[in-house]
Amino acid sequence: MDPLRSSDPARVADHRLLGRLGAGGMGVVYLARTPNGALVALKVLLAEYAEEPGFKERFRREVEVARQVASPWAVPLVDADPDADSPWLATAYVPGPSLGEAVAAYGPLAEPGVRLLGARLAEALGEVHRAGLVHRDLKPGNVLIAHDGPRLIDFGIARAPQDTALTATGMVVGTPGYLSPEQASGPGGDDIGPASDVFSLGCVLAFAATGRAPFGSGAVDALLYRAVHDPADVDGMPAGLREVVEACLAKDPAERPDAAGLVERLSAADGPRDREASGWLPEPVTRLIAERSAAALALPDIEHTQVPSPAPARPEAAPQDTPGPDSDMRDAPPEADPAGQAPSAGPTDARPAGRRRFLLLAGGAVAVAAGAGTAWWAAARDDDAKSGATAAARRPAHTVALHADLSGPQRETGRAQERGLRVAVAQFNAREDASFTVKVKAVDDKGDPATSTRLAAQLADDPSVLAVVGPTTDATAQAALAKYDAGLVPVVTVSAGAMDLVLQGFRSFLLGRMPDSVLALYMSNYLRGTAGSRKVGLVVDRPAGNYGTTLATAISTQLSNARQPAVPEVVSALRPDFGTAVDAVLSAGADSVFFAGLPDRAALIAATLRERAFQGARVSGPALLDSRFLTAAQEDADGWVMVAPVVDATVKPEARAFAALYRARFDEAPPRYAAEAYDVTGMLLKALAALPAKRRTRANLLAAVQTGKYQGITKQFAFEQTGQMAKTGLMVIDGTGGFLWRVEKGGFVYGGPAPLTV
Repeated sequence: MDPLRSSDPARVADHRLLGRLGAGGMGVVYLARTPNGALVALKVLLAEYAEEPGFKERFRREVEVARQVASPWAVPLVDADPDADSPWLATAYVPGPSLGEAVAAYGPLAEPGVRLLGARLAEALGEVHRAGLVHRDLKPGNVLIAHDGPRLIDFGIARAPQDTALTATGMVVGTPGYLSPEQASGPGGDDIGPASDVFSLGCVLAFAATGRAPFGSGAVDALLYRAVHDPADVDGMPAGLREVVEACLAKDPAERPDAAGLVERLSAADGPRDREASGWLPEPVTRLIAERSAAALALPDIEHTQVPSPAPARPEAAPQDTPGPDSDMRDAPPEADPAGQAPSAGPTDARPAGRRRFLLLAGGAVAVAAGAGTAWWAAARDDDAKSGATAAARRPAHTVALHADLSGPQRETGRAQERGLRVAVAQFNAREDASFTVKVKAVDDKGDPATSTRLAAQLADDPSVLAVVGPTTDATAQAALAKYDAGLVPVVTVSAGAMDLVLQGFRSFLLGRMPDSVLALYMSNYLRGTAGSRKVGLVVDRPAGNYGTTLATAISTQLSNARQPAVPEVVSALRPDFGTAVDAVLSAGADSVFFAGLPDRAALIAATLRERAFQGARVSGPALLDSRFLTAAQEDADGWVMVAPVVDATVKPEARAFAALYRARFDEAPPRYAAEAYDVTGMLLKALAALPAKRRTRANLLAAVQTGKYQGITKQFAFEQTGQMAKTGLMVIDGTGGFLWRVEKGGFVYGGPAPLTV
């Protein structure tokens, strides 16, 4: 019998599941208790893979490798059953963040900390190599942080150098950006030995010391190419440490030190052997680990983790379906069960408040530690429409939250979304037939991913919050979505646009706009059709990271499919100008230029094209639809065209009524992204109003939005129900959602829908 589908869904074998810690490509990891009461991280093979021989074999290999590796710096295997119907393994639970989380939240480690990190990971790799194995997937996410040093995890693809079973199909196995050149060059096993792990360790140490991936970010093929051909980015590292890391990153495996030699080089006079391990971490990370450790000790013991019978139904007179912060958690709304399934409207959550809070801490939110920073809650604003206040006071209340950048780099977009949301809420609350009142809780992440994680954990832990609009950017969304997913909070974003957000499989995430990679179709059509281009110069700015690479890769694919010539040029972050790149594409005959980059450096290429008296089309993506581009570029911006997922509500006929409401409330025309936030808020409220009072829960609201359709003033909202993208949160691509904008006389001018065909 599948233990996750048995009569007790909170158990795997004889382990009691306490909560979900995360998920990977083939398994889900839970916090669990062993029969003797110890806490473990329990990994279960996903149901869809459990019957696949290849995945089961990989899982069995992970168990075998974990049993062979005995190092204090590798997480030990506690128990496993790779032959169960749902194979599982349990390792010791480490109540600390991954290295990737810690650096993202609190910045790079100081040199002594990097040296200790490297020496102890090298010791762990030495044990792996002495067992005749190669780890093959060393990266920041596979390094957990503890007070006394790091812990190496995940031996899912580790194997002997001569074992090519996992690459026989032609796959490159591992994580691009941290792969050795011999791994990145393609499938095969004969030349991938212990030196490959040393290269990956060099990448990890470069990240720990600088906060940057040494080969940048972006498309997989670009990362693989850089690993083989380009030098690593190690600027800013202390000289002695840099010398060691550069030795690890030698392209020739024979030139790299082995694990034992690396321990010696990192354990120099000022290295970890001559200092206490307790001082190797930044203080906020130390506090975080301490809080998680204390929370783990406070978890109930085995007899208190039993799942009780469903609580009796509460009387209809209850004002809402969610309790206040001080109420007994037995009255909390249902959440996802330990198997990751969407909850029903029946059984309720019996977890004590302390345990529930711990599960949020344990799920990887490195920034929810006490003292880790200000909560950044936005200043209180009017939550209800003035009209209808007396009637509204007698209704139950539900909260819709706005999670946005309200004071950081994208504050214009965040504030526009807040105001659009508030117009929708005020309009709903003014209805005499409304069966409940909507409250607004607005939070400001300032554009900072670490703050975004903290706020998402707080909102997810607030039972009154039934849905969230936001976050504003790809980076802040990426940081927040796991927290919202853990609480099954419906989240709709209208400005973040990375397809990666969809592909990661967050259950409660809805992408309320066309993703950047799909917008490339409209950009290609504009260049080939309206602009009449015969050869496109593609200038990719590396500081734009994944956004720039995604756009460039997608439009390159579209042009290639249309057999349209293109001239690609990549500009390094170290170059202060675009002269060389522009000259290269123009000398190759490009009669139009597409820029895959951000507003701050777009002014540089705009000035260069003006200096060259370039008269062809100059096109970019939604990032340039930003006042910072106009301010920096000034007259050089005139004539640029952007394709973006946003309308001008003052021009679009369907949006005129909204524009009038907005102007009456805020005494100005609605800015970009206000109408889109108004739309998705209206979609959420309509779905919520259609639910019976007792079924107004996060899960039921999510299901209603996922399966319904909503005609907004900007476009129709519906989400994929069939095919490979079913239930991923991706909107149905129906030909609408891409719009043209042009810079004229120092301002953005709306040009209507972008061309779907040439």
